[in-house]
Amino acid sequence: MNLFGMLELSGSALGAERQRAEVVASNMANAQTTRTAAGGPYRRQLVVFQAQRVPRFQFALAGLQRETSSAVRIAAVVNDARPPVLRFEPGHPDANPQGYVAYLRIVFDCSLVSAEHLTYREFLQRIPEKTYLASCDLAPAGVIALLQLGGEGKGSEAVRDITEIEEQVIESIVRIICRELQTTWDSISLEFNFGQRQQISQAQRLMVPDEKNLCLSFEIKMSETRGTLNLAVPAVISNALLRKISADLGYQRPRSPIEARRQIEKKLLDCPFSVELSLPHLHVPLQWLADLTPGTVLPFSRNASAPAILQVEEVRLCKAAPVRVNSHRAARVLSLEPATPQAGQS
Repeated sequence: MNLFGMLELSGSALGAERQRAEVVASNMANAQTTRTAAGGPYRRQLVVFQAQRVPRFQFALAGLQRETSSAVRIAAVVNDARPPVLRFEPGHPDANPQGYVAYLRIVFDCSLVSAEHLTYREFLQRIPEKTYLASCDLAPAGVIALLQLGGEGKGSEAVRDITEIEEQVIESIVRIICRELQTTWDSISLEFNFGQRQQISQAQRLMVPDEKNLCLSFEIKMSETRGTLNLAVPAVISNALLRKISADLGYQRPRSPIEARRQIEKKLLDCPFSVELSLPHLHVPLQWLADLTPGTVLPFSRNASAPAILQVEEVRLCKAAPVRVNSHRAARVLSLEPATPQAGQS
């Protein structure tokens, strides 16, 4: 195959792999998405490659179509037909009546391993020699962050530099990561813009060696492949984020004692208490009680117009008269009882 044929094949492969990387990144970003416009959890998307017979470039120029070469293209992007994974999370808003939540069927786990304030020199010392580094321009702060990607698979292939095609694919992934970081840090209106790939010698000159940075380290696992994502953000940015978080948490000022008392009073007003309407200090002979039968009328030595006493939790509250409101018994308040001094008070 001549030079033109190799360029056609590598170009088609690069375009197909770049699109596949975007689909894979979308699957990773939606690993925890439980609600979509179509209903249910996010469905993993699968890329279908297809060989494409195309005329070689030099023969196409000459008007000849006899010889062709096999390029590759994306035939379709389809949804995974397998059912989602169910996890028992009864408190989740998307849980079914049995308490299970449907998640994307993909063995993917991303976890924050550490968040530290390190000098830029200390951050670089933790980076392996063979890795992918990219600078990110942070606007409008006018500073630079450094992002590092690395990983290991199940093979025993020796460590090597990435190819040109792989670099283009990784660059697409880094741009997607920048978009996700921008969404995450939107509270301080921070923009993450992909800068360029950096060699370790170039990265050493991006920041002052003793400058403090917020260093975030993530571990990513997928099937038998593990990877790491490390991000160094200048302290001026992380301090702005901390101030924003502190301001949000402290937005509600502490209640004064009077406000706290009113809140307690409001809650107490909805509390139920035992109430009893009675005529205290009545006396009847024991014989009358022994001769009680249904329909017996007991005469009390109390005037019919004398009020009864309304007691709340055995504490006299007021004098009241028993009345009827529709089909319910009720008490009509006549006068409030004077407050009874507590023990130890005069």
